Amino acid sequence: METKTGNIIVEKIKESKISKVDFSNLPFGKVYSDHMLVCDYKDGEWQTPRIMPYGSISLDPTAKIFHYGQSVFEGMKAYKDADGQAWLFRPEENQKRLNISSKRISIPELPKEIFLEGLKTLLKLEKDWIPTTPGSSLYV
Repeated sequence: METKTGNIIVEKIKESKISKVDFSNLPFGKVYSDHMLVCDYKDGEWQTPRIMPYGSISLDPTAKIFHYGQSVFEGMKAYKDADGQAWLFRPEENQKRLNISSKRISIPELPKEIFLEGLKTLLKLEKDWIPTTPGSSLYV
């Protein structure tokens, strides 16, 4: 079922896989949360962001990443404090770095509103995926 949160379309999973996760043994890059944030760029503009069940994505064979090896990566960690509140370290700075890198290689810059609203909406939905073990985090 799709709903809309702010400017983001949200399609929630039918059944979470979180109960199958051993949070005491989380190898990096092997366990993924239930949802992902996707925002297409088409006809010179960013489209409506969507949060959807985690899964494969479809890419056009002529995508720049295949032809020219152009891609940009930016990630950050989400933590929980002692009260269970989720925190990110300077997400605005991550967004700036993402756009500096994008501009440098002629990839369209992602608007700050899409980045921050998407991140906030995704983390609100995936809050139970943020581990509480000291020193642990959810890589976003």
